[in-house]
Amino acid sequence: MLDTITFDQLPKAVGDILDGIAEIKDICKELREKGSSKDVYMTVEELCAYHPDHPSHQTVRRWKRLGYIPFYKDDETRRVKFKKSEIDAWIASSRHMSREERNALRDAKILAQRRQMEIGGLDDE
Repeated sequence: MLDTITFDQLPKAVGDILDGIAEIKDICKELREKGSSKDVYMTVEELCAYHPDHPSHQTVRRWKRLGYIPFYKDDETRRVKFKKSEIDAWIASSRHMSREERNALRDAKILAQRRQMEIGGLDDE
């Protein structure tokens, strides 16, 4: 267990404790940095479960098609995936948009989609 510390040993004991705390903080910082640098990807199903509004698969596919939501395609499986850190940022930013801003963004996306259809079509997935 713990040894009895005398009054004379107290300054060194406190210094050791503070050094230990500093070391623990450094380890925590390293772990946070390593964890944040690793990209975590979600499938459509995982995104639907993760998103606070729990949208349907069809809604997520529509968001993707209209360019509302950041997404990637897996080169090997050709499946759509979503980077969690980008989804978190997207959710945070979309929560601060006014209805008028969301409508303007939607209208711009629809106009861009119509122009794309006029010049050669759209890719769905």
